[in-house]
Amino acid sequence: MPGAAIMWIRDGVLVNRMHLNPVAFAFAYWFFTPPEKRSRLSIERLINFGFTKSGFSCADKMFLFNQENDNALSNVDAAASFYNELATAAAESCSYFDGAVSLLEDLQKAGVYSYITSAVEQEVLDRWAQSTQGKLISPKLMEILGRRPNFFKGTDHFEYVSDTVKPDVIYYVADAVSELLTVLANKERFKIVSVGFSYCIDKPQVMEAVRLVKETLARFPADAIPYSEDLQVDESKLQVPEEYQLAESLKGAGADHVAGGDANEIFPNLRKYFVEQGLLKQ
Repeated sequence: MPGAAIMWIRDGVLVNRMHLNPVAFAFAYWFFTPPEKRSRLSIERLINFGFTKSGFSCADKMFLFNQENDNALSNVDAAASFYNELATAAAESCSYFDGAVSLLEDLQKAGVYSYITSAVEQEVLDRWAQSTQGKLISPKLMEILGRRPNFFKGTDHFEYVSDTVKPDVIYYVADAVSELLTVLANKERFKIVSVGFSYCIDKPQVMEAVRLVKETLARFPADAIPYSEDLQVDESKLQVPEEYQLAESLKGAGADHVAGGDANEIFPNLRKYFVEQGLLKQ
């Protein structure tokens, strides 16, 4: 189908790192919160909160958690900046889902316009695009859209893509309920088809992310962490959604189609869907 555009979420759809982001969020919030204000907090609760707010920027997650916890974190900007450094460094060990890079390449050859849409600050994304990981896909994308002054993920990004390439339809591939909900007010205006990305993360993956974040933190200078602590995470206190719950949640948020499967299956299933939609040949 000529004139189609696809807007992709980077973290959790293209790059298999959604187990990492909530852990990095939790550690950043904890390390920038004075010990006397942590009495009612736990690192597991922060990680679980990070999962429930998937799709929000780190700063927004911290602001929302603050609202529920008496503004325990006073310097959100500093903590969010630390998160960006921590998550970016730790994510160097993460990889694309199997089949993601080849699908982007084939879509580009077929004349489909691919964009990344992200709540991450634009300068952070621009640096990532020049990294070894970013260079694998950046030539296959029209553009990487992040947070800029008066330009945000959601309506602003949909409008930009619509005005820039004037597609017949925009496919929006997202793994978070909050992301799909942003489509509802824009669906008809920008001719958006929502595709839910139902990849489930289990507790062992989260514990692997904890190990990876700790390993990354060991390379940071000591003075980069205001309130350092040797954190231990209790796996039994972690909460991750079951596969059927995630798929149903995505459908409930308005997904027109839900692609599921494990790390090796989900992109082949997405490819099959785009073949059925006429974007690719069999």
